[in-house]
Amino acid sequence: MFLKAKIFCAAFVACAMVPMTLSAEEASCPKPTTDPLVKLLSPPPCDSCAQTKVELDELQTLQRNRTEAQAEHAHADYKISVARFVEGADIKFDAAALEACHPIFDRLMERTKSAAEDAKYSFCRTRPFNLPNNDLRPLESSNKYSPSYPSGHTTAGTALGALLAYMVPEKRAVFLARAADYGHSRMIAGVHFRSDIEAGKLLGMAVAEEEFSDDAQFRTMLPDATKCVRGALGLTAEMPVAGAPAQASAETPAAKP
Repeated sequence: MFLKAKIFCAAFVACAMVPMTLSAEEASCPKPTTDPLVKLLSPPPCDSCAQTKVELDELQTLQRNRTEAQAEHAHADYKISVARFVEGADIKFDAAALEACHPIFDRLMERTKSAAEDAKYSFCRTRPFNLPNNDLRPLESSNKYSPSYPSGHTTAGTALGALLAYMVPEKRAVFLARAADYGHSRMIAGVHFRSDIEAGKLLGMAVAEEEFSDDAQFRTMLPDATKCVRGALGLTAEMPVAGAPAQASAETPAAKP
């Protein structure tokens, strides 16, 4: 179960790491939001801010050094789905059985999409490849003109990782590492700044905490959904007893290309 105190502590830390300078585009943003989760996020650095220059340089370095395997992995991560999330973690699963578990994930993804889009159109940050004087060649061209902050893929991936880590505690470390990897793919793809990713992590965890704490229907769905997911991954229906030692292989995050 997620604790609100931890979420707001994380919010404070994350906000402290992101400059409070308002983006140049914020004043003309067409869709201010009243979503309480969006208020956890500090405004991103402006287009001409020093931090944006540092983050753009980082993306250009990643692009120069990315391997073909990294590019393929990042491109595959453009798809937001529980199947792609699990596949990218190198965990074997029964695709048809996992498909039957979708309702709870659909509910979670609907909320992450809503929160991320509300935040995007509240802050209206320019995508890194749309800034002047850069040589970024993004791996995908869709959503080219959608706002950059926060990363919607990272928001979804973080929430997915949190839910799967709860359902399958034996593989908690793997799923949390995969959540971070899902966000990093957006930088490898050249479509998000690091601060977009960090904001997506915060927002995704806040969505997960909200679902566990405040969504009665989500909690009602959780026991059967947990058994469904564990069965799709070839595990026993019942979760391990709290405090039981996890399998060594489950605690070692899969290496990524």
